[in-house]
Amino acid sequence: MEVLPLLLGVGCLGATALFVVVWVLNSARERRRRDRLTRWASQHGWTITPNPSVNWGSRLPGGNPRGVSLAISATVHGRQVSVAEYSYSETQTTTTSDGQGGTSVGQTTQTHAFTVVVVRLARSYPALAVEPRSSMSRLGRRLVGGGNATGHDEFDRKYRVDSADPGAVRRFVGPALIDEHLAGAVPPWSVYGPELLTYRPGAIEAPQHIPAMVGPLLRVAHHLDSRP
Repeated sequence: MEVLPLLLGVGCLGATALFVVVWVLNSARERRRRDRLTRWASQHGWTITPNPSVNWGSRLPGGNPRGVSLAISATVHGRQVSVAEYSYSETQTTTTSDGQGGTSVGQTTQTHAFTVVVVRLARSYPALAVEPRSSMSRLGRRLVGGGNATGHDEFDRKYRVDSADPGAVRRFVGPALIDEHLAGAVPPWSVYGPELLTYRPGAIEAPQHIPAMVGPLLRVAHHLDSRP
């Protein structure tokens, strides 16, 4: 009868030790990643700002106002640009039965990380966003019609444009920018005031790819600022 508690105790100690090892390894890996970002930024004339005071989180998944933990900024082709890291966490509660009429409640937390690219525009714009339509959105458009935000049928079939100002859609999402989207040359984006933003899942693992992350959004910025 004393063997079972002993085994349980050994199992708990083993699980704790494993957790500590994983935590140490992950912490060391994160330090090395941050060191790579710092060295790259220093060598290429970019500036790193930990926990920048920005409001980008309200336009990102999870809406975490303090979710931007790092921003790497520079002036590229005459525009102020930033590549940032953002995250938010979700906690899920699960209830399980022990098979004897009792229940236990557990919680698991999952953190979602994103890389964010922001370009400063030459002027302020009304809130506007372009993103690919989901399969449900495409189905709804076929069933009920409408959704011709720009008047370009192929673009409106593939992309959804969100704006409270319908006139702004056709004013700023012009033929050249529509062609760029249909060619896959530019990412989904949103603009609010003078800040143009896009994001994708994952943290910045390879800092040498930062310029390539910025390039496509700079193309969007050029098209927007070229409109009258």
